[in-house]
Amino acid sequence: MESAHQKPEHTKRNYTISEISRLFGIGIDSLRYYERLGVVSPQRGSNGYRLYDLDDMYKLSLIKDLRRLDLPMKQIKDYLDRQTVASTRELLDRERCMLEERIAQLQNDLKTVQEHAHELDDAQNRPVDAIEMVSRANRRCVELSERIERDAEMDLLIQRLHRQYEHILPHLGMLEIGGALSVEDLDAGRANVYHSVFFVLEGLEDDEDAPCDFMLEGGTYLVMRYRGAYEQNGAIYEQLLSYAALHRLEIASPPYEFYEIDNRDTADPTEFLSRIEMRVDGPAIGHSPSGNEA
Repeated sequence: MESAHQKPEHTKRNYTISEISRLFGIGIDSLRYYERLGVVSPQRGSNGYRLYDLDDMYKLSLIKDLRRLDLPMKQIKDYLDRQTVASTRELLDRERCMLEERIAQLQNDLKTVQEHAHELDDAQNRPVDAIEMVSRANRRCVELSERIERDAEMDLLIQRLHRQYEHILPHLGMLEIGGALSVEDLDAGRANVYHSVFFVLEGLEDDEDAPCDFMLEGGTYLVMRYRGAYEQNGAIYEQLLSYAALHRLEIASPPYEFYEIDNRDTADPTEFLSRIEMRVDGPAIGHSPSGNEA
C-alpha cells in the first residue's frame, strides 16, 4: 500500500519515438516523415535518440484528428504554421464540408446497396425457359469490341470498360451488363462466343452529351431467360429463331445476352441468371405486350 506521504508520479516531459508511436498509434515511419516536413521537431538525447516533448504531442494529436479527414500533410503543416482563431474557424468550415460530402456519399452507397438487394430479390422471381415479346425503348450503350471466348476474358473487359467510364457510371454491381453474341459462331454451332461487351446507360437515353458507342434500337424483342452455365446460350438462340419462324417474325438485330445474376453475386454457376434478347419485326408485332419490362 502506498504511503500517504508518497509523492505523486509526475508526467514525463519527454518521450522516445517508440513511446510516441504506441501512444498515438502512428507508425514510426510516419513520425519520421512528419519530422522531415518540419511539422514536429523532436530534440536529440545524449544517446542520439529522438525525444518528443509536450508541444510535439499537442501537434501530433491535431495531426491524427486531421488525418482522419484525409487532409494532406501539406495543408496540415500550413495550418499549424499559421494557427490562429481565424484559421481554426476556416479549418472547421472545411471539415464540415468534407463531413457533409462523406455523409452524402454514405447515403448514396446505402441506396446502392438497397437497390442491389431489391434487384437480386426481383431477379429470383423472373420467369425462365419461356419466350416473351417485350417492347423496349432506345438504350444508349458504351462498348468494348473484342472477340471473347472465355469467361475470364469477359470479366477482364468488363473491368476495363468500367474503369474507362467509372466517373459517370454507378457501382459495377448496379450496371446493366451485356455481351453481343457472335452470330457467325452460333450458326457454326459454337456457343458462348462474343464480339463485344457493353453497358446500358440507364437514365441517360435522352442526354445528348452522354457517351454512346452504339444504340440498342427500340422496338419489340424476343426475350428468354435461363439459369446456369453460359454454354446454354446456343440452344436458347435456336429456340428464339424457331419461335420467330413459327410466328413469321423477321429477326432485326443480333442476339444480345444480359447478366442479371452472375459472378458479381454468386460463385455458384447454377445460380447464374442470364437473358437473351433479339429485336424482331413482322405481322405478329401488333399483338405483343406494350412497354413491359422483361
